[in-house]
Amino acid sequence: MNNNYKNIINLINTDDISPIFFIAPNPNRAIGLEKEIKDYHIICSQKNDIIDYLKKEKISVLCLGDENMNSSGKILQNKKVLNYIKRKAGDKTANVITFKPSPKLQKICAENGFRYLGNDWRLNREFEDKVEFADIMNKLEIPSAQSKIAIVEDSDKFRKIFNLEEKYVVQLPRGFSGNSTFLVDSRNSFKKIIEKYKGRKVKIARYLKGETHTINGCVGKFGIAVSQPIFQITGLTAYNKNSLGTSGNDYARGGELGSEQKKKIFDYTKKIGKYMRKSGYKGWFGLDFIISKNSVDLIEINPRLTASVGVFTKLQIQNNQIPFLFLHMAEFLNINYKTELLFDYISFAKWNKQKSFSFSQLILRNTKKDPVKIAKSMASGIYESKDGKLIFRKKTYYAQDLKENEFLIQAAEKGSLISPDMEYANIQIGCGIMEDGQRLKLSSSEMAGLVSENII
Repeated sequence: MNNNYKNIINLINTDDISPIFFIAPNPNRAIGLEKEIKDYHIICSQKNDIIDYLKKEKISVLCLGDENMNSSGKILQNKKVLNYIKRKAGDKTANVITFKPSPKLQKICAENGFRYLGNDWRLNREFEDKVEFADIMNKLEIPSAQSKIAIVEDSDKFRKIFNLEEKYVVQLPRGFSGNSTFLVDSRNSFKKIIEKYKGRKVKIARYLKGETHTINGCVGKFGIAVSQPIFQITGLTAYNKNSLGTSGNDYARGGELGSEQKKKIFDYTKKIGKYMRKSGYKGWFGLDFIISKNSVDLIEINPRLTASVGVFTKLQIQNNQIPFLFLHMAEFLNINYKTELLFDYISFAKWNKQKSFSFSQLILRNTKKDPVKIAKSMASGIYESKDGKLIFRKKTYYAQDLKENEFLIQAAEKGSLISPDMEYANIQIGCGIMEDGQRLKLSSSEMAGLVSENII
């Protein structure tokens, strides 16, 4: 860990900075800075064996053990949670951080004198709405798929938007992991859209062929910080039933983009970030791009902490980078630091020289129509695949010092009920796992099959 990192992270560990409480249903989502911030607490609702690992590392964790409590708002309104936060904070102001703001969260924080480390929920909704964000991209002259806003209806007017000899992407205003994005490539899929979403406002865009890459960004007093491109694994229906849904990330593949493509990604991200800052937005955000040989098109924004926050933060720490999660917290805690330490994130010349992380994460989701009960127990930790079997090597809750042929598995608890589209396991590997951007390497596919067999 370099001195710059030590100096900047210690600013949050001073006595006058209040305790931080990261609230998320799944404890895996709240890791990242738990070893760096001395007064850090994880509050979750789902049982998971990583809780035992965290407690052995002297990390403060409160688990409610109620899988039906599936939102941070529901968790925060629990009396046990409120009492825990007040007790741990004492005479200091408690700082609460969650993935996504909501009216309920902000109301509870205000009523109890907590500081919320996130943007106002109305600002989040303004940017998150896929339909409205299309107008912002047009205003900023950022390339995107040719699109149109419409109300789904069974009429000639709606049908004329489509030429079913071509492919279209239909998006509802909000969703997650691809469950609000649909491919219309036949009369049958067009009919399903009308039947299921009649009366809903949607964005209809021409389908763009290319690779999907994600960028993590952060809006702050320093400017706009930009991460390296992260290849988004999509189209693997064995792990996500939504054909355009995500199944993880290949960080190594993001570094294979050309300099011209990277320059466009960097410039568009900075332009969006500056627009957000003028609107009052602060902290972490994510952007998704479709990238082909001749074009870079922005397709979606996530104006909040993204699902990769825990993994990405750990990778930044392991590579001696100043974590975006710290920058996010620092903005809302009004912590001052030397902004020149961030030149690697805000100067294209330095940013372009950065190497991508040699790392991948594959997410396994319930692809069935009904909830699935986890039948077997599988300890989270480092494994090796050998002769068609998984061999347990080490108890841990995050990927570290992975040897060749080793990988980290994080799995849901035995007896857990996993709703459709929700994650039941994820695999983290210290290398790239995609062969040509379209399919998994055979070794990774076999490994995923073994994990699934050992859980469901």
